[in-house]
Amino acid sequence: MTENFNGSHTTQSVGLPAALQRAADAVSLAGGWIAGLCIIGLTLLVLIDTGLAGLSRILPFLPNGTGIGWEYSAYLMGSAFLLGSGMTLRAGLQLRVELTLSPNRKRLTHVLETFSALLGTVITGSLTIWLFNFTSRTYGYGEVSDSFTPLWIPQAVLTLGAGVLAFQMFARLVTCLSGGSINNPDLGAGTAIK
Repeated sequence: MTENFNGSHTTQSVGLPAALQRAADAVSLAGGWIAGLCIIGLTLLVLIDTGLAGLSRILPFLPNGTGIGWEYSAYLMGSAFLLGSGMTLRAGLQLRVELTLSPNRKRLTHVLETFSALLGTVITGSLTIWLFNFTSRTYGYGEVSDSFTPLWIPQAVLTLGAGVLAFQMFARLVTCLSGGSINNPDLGAGTAIK
């Protein structure tokens, strides 16, 4: 049972908006899991680089790092941020001005949520398109990083993350317009892992 904008309790929404929201939730949850794997990879990479730096002082024949630590850490952090943002948005865990979301201002809350979903859809959709074009150009030029990593690979992951957020933002807009419940606290990291 969820509470919609006008304060009444309703059961799960039905129809096309509900199906779209369920699809966006599934994509966002998958993105959240991949974001978690990125964080695990980032943590391991930092620990390996830190361990090598310490051991190389004792055993000078060891390298003082992996050589890709900083570069891949940046890729993994950006990927984790974008891939996890759709789930964070749907769970209602993003930063918001709670003063405008008080229970006494349901009409204002609905208008602000709808406007922010519309604005968010335009911005994240534009970001996704821009990142896709940027990744395509990088792939076409065959650009590589200092570690000879094809740059289109991390850029494609960032594009995927932006696409996950854009999809969730669009679903949020449709849900706002249909009067459904826009937040699902069950998608929060603490409850989604159960």
